[in-house]
Amino acid sequence: MPKLTVLEEVCPRCRTSNYQNKTLKLLVNECGHDLCEKCVDHLFIRGSAPCPGCKLVLKKNGFKLKRFEDFSVEREVDIRKRILKDYNKKEEDFSDLRKYNDYLEEIEDIVFNFAHNTDIEETRSRVELYKKENFKIIQKNRVAQSRQDAYQKEKRLAEEKESEERRNHEKNCELQEEMEKVERKKKLLDQIANSERPADEILLLHKEEQTELNKRSLHSKGDINSGFRISMIKNVSTVTTKVFIYKYEDNSGDNCGPKVSNEDIERYAEDVIVTEVPLAAGFLKRLCCAQTRRRGILGTFHLSLTFPF
Repeated sequence: MPKLTVLEEVCPRCRTSNYQNKTLKLLVNECGHDLCEKCVDHLFIRGSAPCPGCKLVLKKNGFKLKRFEDFSVEREVDIRKRILKDYNKKEEDFSDLRKYNDYLEEIEDIVFNFAHNTDIEETRSRVELYKKENFKIIQKNRVAQSRQDAYQKEKRLAEEKESEERRNHEKNCELQEEMEKVERKKKLLDQIANSERPADEILLLHKEEQTELNKRSLHSKGDINSGFRISMIKNVSTVTTKVFIYKYEDNSGDNCGPKVSNEDIERYAEDVIVTEVPLAAGFLKRLCCAQTRRRGILGTFHLSLTFPF
């Protein structure tokens, strides 16, 4: 029997196909057998009933829209979605990349075991132990993910609203332009027929007026786009950071040697030759003298301590 395509899918119970009913939606449950919406409503009117294909007792709320041809893919996607609700750690929750990669590999092993019915009890105990040990992290990441999903949904709705407003604005502009074009054409014909001015002069004035109207039209269409960009900028939350201005504080600590007075520094700085063209901004000759004299005094002081004469 040839494999059915998406357009040739048929409900196995009532034999309704997509060709007969364009709005046909096939639903699938944990057993993997397809049923259309009408058959599900009819068979599972009491909430639960055996599957017509395998007689497995199913619940009505367990049916969902069929997304894949292969049920094994459908089942693996559902298992992965359920596992990731608990295994929701991020890379920043680990000390290094190797531990994060081991964590991802563990998730794949769990999904594989559930999807292929391998070591089900051991895998289930493994998942329950993980949930107990990481309860706080799981809850924290769930809250963070729910906030992120709410933000993305709000952002998507805002973008859709802005796009709809932009389309309506452009549509109104086009309708208004068509009406104005008809009015200008009628006005032009009336002027040519009733005015005493030359037709060439009237056409020239009409052309200049048309050019000015085209510029206004482009500006009007750009208003909604600029308004959209401004509204998006306003919705972005800004993070304020405090800027600390550096304040110089003189080092008044013990230098393990004799003190150097400013008067001695100024006296030695008088003999320093300074070039006419400065080589660096803010350089003072007294700084060089002070640094050299301090080094000399400290060197002598430490030398006398190391080798007393």
